[in-house]
Amino acid sequence: QNYDWNLISDLCHFSYEVDASTGNASTTHAWMTDAAVTAAKANGVKVSLCATLFSNHATFLGSATAKQAFITNIISMVQQRGGSGCNIDFEGVPLSQSANFTAFMIDLCNQMHAALPGSEISIALPAVDWSAVYNVNAMVGYVDLFIIMGYDYYWNGSTTAGPTDPLYNFDPGYKYTLTKSITYYLNKNVPRAKLLLGLPYYGREYVTTSASIPTAVLTPPNSTTRTFSFVKNNTSGNYINQQWDPLAYVPYFAFNTGNWNQCFINNGYSLGKRLDIVNQFGIGGIGIWALGYDDGYTDFWNRIREKLSDCGTVPCSDTLFDMGGPGRDYFDNENYTYTIAPSGATSLTLAFSAFDVELNFDTLWIYDGPSASSTLIGAYTGTNSPGTINSTGGAITLRWASDNGIQKPGWRAIWNCVLTTGLEQTSNQIKFTAYPNPFSEQITCTLNSPNLSLSEIEVEIYNVLGKRLQQISSNNSSVKIERADMPSGIYFLKINTASGQQIIKIVAD
Repeated sequence: QNYDWNLISDLCHFSYEVDASTGNASTTHAWMTDAAVTAAKANGVKVSLCATLFSNHATFLGSATAKQAFITNIISMVQQRGGSGCNIDFEGVPLSQSANFTAFMIDLCNQMHAALPGSEISIALPAVDWSAVYNVNAMVGYVDLFIIMGYDYYWNGSTTAGPTDPLYNFDPGYKYTLTKSITYYLNKNVPRAKLLLGLPYYGREYVTTSASIPTAVLTPPNSTTRTFSFVKNNTSGNYINQQWDPLAYVPYFAFNTGNWNQCFINNGYSLGKRLDIVNQFGIGGIGIWALGYDDGYTDFWNRIREKLSDCGTVPCSDTLFDMGGPGRDYFDNENYTYTIAPSGATSLTLAFSAFDVELNFDTLWIYDGPSASSTLIGAYTGTNSPGTINSTGGAITLRWASDNGIQKPGWRAIWNCVLTTGLEQTSNQIKFTAYPNPFSEQITCTLNSPNLSLSEIEVEIYNVLGKRLQQISSNNSSVKIERADMPSGIYFLKINTASGQQIIKIVAD
């Protein structure tokens, strides 16, 4: 009931549970009558039927009869329901069945594409393919979408408590991250447009030996999954003082209930940073596990709108790293091109605060414009930092490539822009302040001048393009402004009073 259909392209129904012996479904969890599928179709969203098999892979993949029965069944079920295709979520496939699994996927794709022209077959991929079971290079000509299950990097069996989906490296002894997983599959020749990053709407709560991070789990396994809505509801009262790990880019709670507990789970800000990485790599988008885990809260929907739709704006100021993040080395074989084009910018400055890459083998190219065909400003390697780069227009493009040799600390830069809005922050002539600034959900505009008499104040909110978003009038000296659907970025408060006018620049994080 709380899905934002305008922000969903595909809904995947979980699931057709495969009977390994026959290929038939042991259950489809009401695929033919599910209200969510019906609602998706009514809202113009494509629907797929997910098929799951988590054991007895050799039995299924070794039986031509079972495989054909499954293919026939799922094509028929998708046709009957007016669906768009299927998703294959076969987890734990042994290395001995790799070739059989690849052949099965190619056969399924050929038959479904023939029976349902334009249909879409996707596959769920492990965050870490430990034994190189999934031969994605052989499947790229057949499978339409490859979805990384970007979660459970730290899980119930972990001896160290950590984030479910570390964006960057959390623990120096364990270097698997979302950025490394994306790099791995891109280097397996999955086209960027076909690669999606599945992100968790849940986290994990561990019983730990201390409050510090990283720390050991007390007598593992000793953890519980927590959905986003569970933590936001906070019926236990434990989820109050949220802390931030600046290395892995993940929020967490630490509290004591007789033993120390740590709960790692995304908030809107950290999810937004993961969506930034999707854009930085230029891959096809995201998947969500699972819709409804944020039931009733809009934090994640707002971030999707501002980062992945044409309703959002690019902030005027932000920080950019290589894929090692702020505190770790980058990875082998990184290769991507990323354009910084803040909304409403006439020019921008890119200032590097760190630069240390492998000399002559790892290189950052910077271009003055919206693509790598724009004028080359320079190619930088070793410790030859670009310093401060100034654009002639509203965009700068970076191309970064590392080889498969030595990893180094990498680079960090902050961009700032000049805007076209025409609104400039004024001095505090009439002594209004806005706090907190930056803000997440709400900002308060308050008169701090006791000698100023006000009959009424009017507060207008403008985006960087000069478009007025809200107008609020009040007879009080304090006005609360809800964020509503304002994406992350820079805004201006224009405060009008009988005594004058004041403009304050604010930042939605």
